[in-house]
Amino acid sequence: MKRIIHTFVIAFQFIILSAVLTACKEDDGNISSPQEVTPSFFWEGSSFQLEADNGWSITRFANRVALSNFHQKCQYHLSWDGGSGAGEKTNGILKISEAGKKLQTIRLDALLIEDINGMYYNIHFQKGEATGILLFSK
Repeated sequence: MKRIIHTFVIAFQFIILSAVLTACKEDDGNISSPQEVTPSFFWEGSSFQLEADNGWSITRFANRVALSNFHQKCQYHLSWDGGSGAGEKTNGILKISEAGKKLQTIRLDALLIEDINGMYYNIHFQKGEATGILLFSK
């Protein structure tokens, strides 16, 4: 039952994100305004907004992104081979570090970077049935 509820929550959040992105598009398929996109992160029931006053910060490099919250003593580190340009990437790894817990290292099955209107990166990543999304401004 817990697995069914978890799957439903993931599907619902993915549908909501898709609906929001679709609603923000103009007729030509571009997002109409940067204010209509909310940079955020989602993975396995954990989600939070970026660029908000909530303690989360982002550090970006060409082939990796770190999301850190020092108050919660938590960090997500997403890395891949192939640079930061749009397209499918290889060797995706998600590391999750939380105080008092063992470091989780997740070798991803798929990682795709989308460039949204030259203003945002939308990173989709997956391990089995688990999916994640990282949307952030360039």
